[in-house]
Amino acid sequence: MDGAAVLEAAALIVGAYLWGAIPSTYLFARYRRGVDLRDFGSGNVGASNLAVLAGYPTALALGAFDALGKGTLPVLLTREPLDQSLYVQGAVGVAAVIGHNWSPYIRFTGGRGISTALGVAAGLWMWRELLIEIFLIGFVGRVIFKDAGLWTLIAVLVTPILAYVWQPPELVYAVSCLAVILVLKRLTANWTLPEQGPVRRVMMTRLLWDRDVGRKEEWTTRRPPDGKTEVERVGT
Repeated sequence: MDGAAVLEAAALIVGAYLWGAIPSTYLFARYRRGVDLRDFGSGNVGASNLAVLAGYPTALALGAFDALGKGTLPVLLTREPLDQSLYVQGAVGVAAVIGHNWSPYIRFTGGRGISTALGVAAGLWMWRELLIEIFLIGFVGRVIFKDAGLWTLIAVLVTPILAYVWQPPELVYAVSCLAVILVLKRLTANWTLPEQGPVRRVMMTRLLWDRDVGRKEEWTTRRPPDGKTEVERVGT
């Protein structure tokens, strides 16, 4: 790649990061409900946490934006009109997920990146991996076991293996990076320190179940200690 091509690729990657960083669920919760989504439930700035607060229709709409708008669209634009290599397409997808997970617009907090990563897989035309991920997370996790935390981790870890079997090296590198990013987000949450027990136990619970406590209901129904969110406190 010559200098101009490198600069173009770098601009696309940075642009994907800033685009993926738009905190759509946070903005909806703040300006339509007057609450900071990070103070509720899992503290996750994503559609799954918004569903508890605003209902599934709203969460599905914004989740679709996180997947298709943030994940799929940048990859498609990078491939079709701009004719970038698979390496750049993969890097753009990874950047979008990093932006979603650690948004500079909300102090480098964000969502878990699952929806955006699924959108990236769709944009990279990784349909076999995508269908297996949806089956593990949506059907096995949510429908059968009513708790997708562990099955999401399994889907994240198995995807690079499937990509190694079915995809060219460029995409194997991309999904391997995505797996590391998604696991890292589970462990760090939104930069919150463990408060529910020994650090080692909490970190293991985060890794396996994507929360700080064993019981799902205890985690997803959390509220601020004083009953007020940060937005409500500012108004008092």
